[in-house]
Amino acid sequence: MTFTLSFLLLLSLGIMIYRLARSRTAQNKIYLSFFIGHITLNFLMCFLGLLMFMQLFEFPLEIVLLIKQLSLILLLLFSKAIFIKTPPKVPKGIILIFLTSLALFVCNFLGYRFLPPVPLGINPGYNTGTLTVLYRDTTVFTYFSSLIIVALLAYDFRVVLKRFKVHTKQSKTFVRYFTFYVSIILFNRLFLISSQNYFKEHSSAETLTIISRMLLMVEFLFPFIIPGFLTSISKLNFSKPIGANLAHENQVLNHLTEVITSQKLFLDPDFSLAKMQFHSNVSANTIRNAIKTSHFDNFKAFLNHHRIRHAVELIDGGYLNKHTINSLSIDAGFSAPQTFFRVFKEQKKQTPVAYNTQNV
Repeated sequence: MTFTLSFLLLLSLGIMIYRLARSRTAQNKIYLSFFIGHITLNFLMCFLGLLMFMQLFEFPLEIVLLIKQLSLILLLLFSKAIFIKTPPKVPKGIILIFLTSLALFVCNFLGYRFLPPVPLGINPGYNTGTLTVLYRDTTVFTYFSSLIIVALLAYDFRVVLKRFKVHTKQSKTFVRYFTFYVSIILFNRLFLISSQNYFKEHSSAETLTIISRMLLMVEFLFPFIIPGFLTSISKLNFSKPIGANLAHENQVLNHLTEVITSQKLFLDPDFSLAKMQFHSNVSANTIRNAIKTSHFDNFKAFLNHHRIRHAVELIDGGYLNKHTINSLSIDAGFSAPQTFFRVFKEQKKQTPVAYNTQNV
């Protein structure tokens, strides 16, 4: 029975990794790679556990604990990369924690111990029968440092969310599922620690061991049990942060809009970013940053928005009663009628002629 469940767990994790790998795009490959790494390490943990259960390979259980700690670090980096869209810097404190865990493992392996060995009554997920007590330093530090990592992950995610406004259905779904997922991980760590410390000599120790294994299975299979979780991860889209920087960039965008509309600079077919820089007295990088924080994809989209708005004003004023569409495209600031047609339809979801007929 245990072998069958372990095999199904490995199969499910493998399917998750495959689905996530197939879902990678240019927009999500950065943060999705961290989550794939997290799931892959979970897969490795289960595989090693299966080897231990079948007694095909015997090694200190603390190796699994180190792998789990590394998977939590990747989950932390995943949560950071969601918002910044670039590979985040690993906090020095996190690096120090993992290196300390690794150093303690090596010291314990060589026979150097700081804490006296104590037999463990609760086996956290795997029944090897020979859970080493020589690695108590590694076990204690790894468990509590993993709690710290999960707490930092939850805190960091909550703080960042306050600066972001979720504006898609997938994003809302992801926030709900991810919060639940992190809560499960945190609960599992607390359950294992409290069980070991307070119930290791209790008659229910064996029952608690079974419960801990079930909780670990729920944790590993959570992304697979909730299909919407994987879908929401691959389609995340958060709005820009609301803060001092955004407020400044909004002021810049308002200034750019005032300059370009008051002088009707958008009517120049050859109007460029360099000309915008000259007329607004704002650097090119500042202009780009202000555009990025808005709903415009680039400066050209910002320019065409005002051109189409001007074209709509001309149509509403009866321009097409006396002039052609080609004349309208020129008077709206476009160098080619084809570009005018394409941009107008993208913004208004209909052609200029259809818009004119609708508003006659």
